[in-house]
Amino acid sequence: MGRAKIASKKKGRATTRQCPVCDSEMQMTRVMRYTEGPSGMLWACTKTSCLTLVNKHGIKAGSLLDKSA
Repeated sequence: MGRAKIASKKKGRATTRQCPVCDSEMQMTRVMRYTEGPSGMLWACTKTSCLTLVNKHGIKAGSLLDKSA
């Protein structure tokens, strides 16, 4: 019987993205839902004046500066 591969082919992908709003570096982070807004694994902008959230598909999901996020 064949062995299943555990490692994904996507493992070597880039670990950062560019923010679509301010063009700063983004990092993957887990966002917990506190009120209405996005939660789960999202890309977050590292610039403190922006803090834009983007989902894994590249769609803007809000900002950590918004009261709804």
